[in-house]
Amino acid sequence: MIMVDESHSAGVVGKTGRGVTEQFNLKGKIEIITGTLGKAFGGAIGGFTTGKKEIIDMLRQRSRPYLFSNSIPPMVAAAGIKMIDMMSETNELQDKLHENTAYFVEKMLAAGFDIKPTQSAICAVMLYDAKLSQEMAARLLDEGIYVIGFYYPVVPKDKARIRVQISAAHERAHLDKCIAAFTKVGKELGVIKKQEGGCGCGCGCN
Repeated sequence: MIMVDESHSAGVVGKTGRGVTEQFNLKGKIEIITGTLGKAFGGAIGGFTTGKKEIIDMLRQRSRPYLFSNSIPPMVAAAGIKMIDMMSETNELQDKLHENTAYFVEKMLAAGFDIKPTQSAICAVMLYDAKLSQEMAARLLDEGIYVIGFYYPVVPKDKARIRVQISAAHERAHLDKCIAAFTKVGKELGVIKKQEGGCGCGCGCN
C-alpha cells in the first residue's frame, strides 16, 4: 500500500490543484492520502485523511490522533469544504499563487539568495546556520515580515533555512516589500553581498 502526504501540494500542485497524485496521473491509484487544512484550504488547523471506506473505518477505530483529540471547529471544516468547491469551479487562485511564487523565487535568486527548487508555494531560503536563521527571522519581523527559521531536527543538520509561504492573497507590492526586507537584512548579516543596481525587484533597494 502507498500513502502520500499532500500537505504542501493539495490545492497547489497539479493542473487543478489535486496535488502530486494528479501531477503524476496517479488519481485512484494511491490507497491513503493525507493533507492539512492549514495551508491552501484556509482553515489554519487540522487535517484530513482519505482512502477506501474500509481503511477509513479502521482508522476511526485505531487512529490515536483521531480518538484522543478534540474535533476541529465546524468553521474549519466548512472552510475546507468551500475550498474544494472553489477548486472545482476555477483555477484563478491557483494560477495567481504560481505566478506569485515564480516572481518571488526569480527576484530572490537575482538578489543573491540560495533558494531550494520547489513546485509548491513554500520557498526555502537556505542559510545553513541555525543561529543565523533565528537572527534573520527576528530581524525580518522588525521589518514587518513574519517568517520562521527552521533548523535541526526539523530539517537536516547544517540545512537551516527560512520558510516563506507565498499566498494568492499577496499582491505584487507585498512581494516587493518582502524581497526588499530580505535583501536589506541579508546584506546586513552577510548572507548576500551588496550588488550594483539593486535586487531587480523594482523596490528601490540596493
